[in-house]
Amino acid sequence: MNTNEPNPSPAPLSWKTSALLGLGIALVALVLRLPSIDESLWVDELHTAWVVSDGVQDVPWRAAMGNQASLYFLIVWGWTQLTGLHEWSLRLPSLVGGMLSVGLITMIAHRWTRDVWVAIACGMIAAVDIDWIFFATEARVYGFVQVVAVLQVLLAWQILQYDRRSDWIWLVVLTIGSFYLHYSTLLFSVCLAGLMLALADSELKRQHLLKAAGCVAIGVLIAMPHLAGIFQRRENWAQFITATSRNEWTRWGTALAALVPVIITATMFARGWSAEAKRAVLTGGIVFLPIAIAWLTTATGLAALFFGRYLISSETIIPLLLASLASLVPAAAWRIGGVVVSVVIALGLRTPQSLGPMRGEDWRTVTQAVSQQLESNLEPTDVLIASGLIETDILGRPNKRLPPFMQRWEAYAQLPIESIYSLPEHEGEHFGLTYTRAGEATPRYRYHSESDRPIVLIVRGTKETADQVVQNFLASLPDRTYEVTMPETQTARVQWRVLLPQDRVADEEN
Repeated sequence: MNTNEPNPSPAPLSWKTSALLGLGIALVALVLRLPSIDESLWVDELHTAWVVSDGVQDVPWRAAMGNQASLYFLIVWGWTQLTGLHEWSLRLPSLVGGMLSVGLITMIAHRWTRDVWVAIACGMIAAVDIDWIFFATEARVYGFVQVVAVLQVLLAWQILQYDRRSDWIWLVVLTIGSFYLHYSTLLFSVCLAGLMLALADSELKRQHLLKAAGCVAIGVLIAMPHLAGIFQRRENWAQFITATSRNEWTRWGTALAALVPVIITATMFARGWSAEAKRAVLTGGIVFLPIAIAWLTTATGLAALFFGRYLISSETIIPLLLASLASLVPAAAWRIGGVVVSVVIALGLRTPQSLGPMRGEDWRTVTQAVSQQLESNLEPTDVLIASGLIETDILGRPNKRLPPFMQRWEAYAQLPIESIYSLPEHEGEHFGLTYTRAGEATPRYRYHSESDRPIVLIVRGTKETADQVVQNFLASLPDRTYEVTMPETQTARVQWRVLLPQDRVADEEN
């Protein structure tokens, strides 16, 4: 027997096997996500509903008011022209994106590791993860961002191996598309480019990277004026994003914990530099580098980016990092043992407590109750809403007249009751309230309201929050007195109150 013969090349993997694995895990993901698809929209999703509820010409400026890019909303607008506004129809694009992400993760893990069990493990970690389930059932852009992030990393790795023109073209297109889905993905894309530059093994690849970066820069520059405006208002979201956030540290601690067993086994079998090691550096870098930079910019006050939604691209690559590390372990028993422990950790730390509602804001129930109140009360009634949107502080500016831009901000403040959950036509006006010092009467309310009208006050928040908003409102109008009642139908995180003018109450008693 000739022992000096070279080892035969591994047999090519069947794309059919990879596709079937991806489809199977994607169907598991679908089953886990369906129970949340028709729950009440929460306020961020209601922004989506408001953006797409009228003409396509309204989409860009309405998206911009929420500091968002337009691409996702244009896609949803086109879809809802066919289906109408429903909870399921607004969320279905995200559901499709979430399922594609899970399926792609599974397929790529199989191609990279040539191991069915590792592929299933990576896919299951993505399928059961609470963040993945949440974003796949939310009428927001993040399900799309996840798909693009997976494809960006896949293309980056193929470019580092083969330097094909078609891969470069697709990477440029997807990078620009990712930016116009959500501006925060620029951090992920810049980090990916930096890693590609560091890992490129030829000057030609670096030149191609420079050309691709130039194309992306041209595509991104178009949005720079809008992005600069958002940056100037960065203190808005800095109110709830901190470098010491317990929620964020818990998120990353639990999400990254599943990597520990595979890191240990990969270290045990560590060898020299190889293609698999390079891939592990690429995926590891794109997971950890954006998180570290976001923490640093948040800690220094430059930009509050240490927030799960802004880093969802990096979180999405964690299962691919697990696959990359597993491919470094040649012993099948150790490799499978490591990923099994990883799955157990993920099941223990990253699965929701139950399947079903995940948002906690039942605007649908409250809006229905308010509608019944307005329909049964024939007298003119004003509706005030404290929607908890940070941008609504602009309503506190002193204005006796409403220029067009202030009218738009009024509409923005009222968006929870002006799209899918709209109130019936009634006599009376609607007024938005500010985010800071919520409840204080705005200049527009002081100027246009009538003191003898009953008020329905809708508040995003708990009972205690709603009570405080009422107190702020009463304190801001010392010349008016009201009797406050709390209707029977309330929800945990959306409340409403009825305020009757005191003189009207006295007249009714007489």
